[in-house]
Amino acid sequence: MTKHVKQLGWWIFFLISALYAVFSFYMGGLETLSLLGIEVDTPHRAAPILFVVHALSGGVALISGPLQFNRRILSKKRKVHRLIGRMYVGAIWISSFGGLWSAIFFDVNLAAKVAFGVLAVLWFSTTTIALLRIRERKVVEHREWMIRSFSLSLFVVTFSFWVPGLASTNLPEGIGYPLAVFLSWSLNLLVGEIWIRRTRPRFSGHTASGKPVWPGNNLVRG
Repeated sequence: MTKHVKQLGWWIFFLISALYAVFSFYMGGLETLSLLGIEVDTPHRAAPILFVVHALSGGVALISGPLQFNRRILSKKRKVHRLIGRMYVGAIWISSFGGLWSAIFFDVNLAAKVAFGVLAVLWFSTTTIALLRIRERKVVEHREWMIRSFSLSLFVVTFSFWVPGLASTNLPEGIGYPLAVFLSWSLNLLVGEIWIRRTRPRFSGHTASGKPVWPGNNLVRG
């Protein structure tokens, strides 16, 4: 994989994440206007305040996630990398909490509520473990847990395809919708795990100076 291909891959990830982050901010903003009594065309939300919290913080996670894997920031802007990392972790803690509680009020069946709930718990857990690993200076494990975390951050991307895809089949909505939720995060996590296994042997950890080394085929990056 050449340098230009890697850069292109990172930019694709970044632009997709940024697009969905803008959409999250837009939806959160509309709901905020509705809560303020300004008439806007928004769907009914069972827990509008929780939705706003979840949408806005989720947008921050989406936009900051790819920047954590940017080679220039990682190798030359360590303070910026740590700052973005704190934003990413904080945003996911808030968004996963909001998502977990929102799932209770969603107008969906129990299977979908459970699928959303498990997603929120896994998103919070993988991100927290990634934070703990870097505090322990376990860079290899930190990288792996960050990949798992970001794969779950991309749930909103794959979810937007799975829902209409399964809705176009003959599956009843009570089966198709929770299945879409489950596939959206479980397959993301599976792809992330495959990528971890594929790149793990070539991850070298630290240099003599203590700085982390990120090999050429480690992850799409800028």
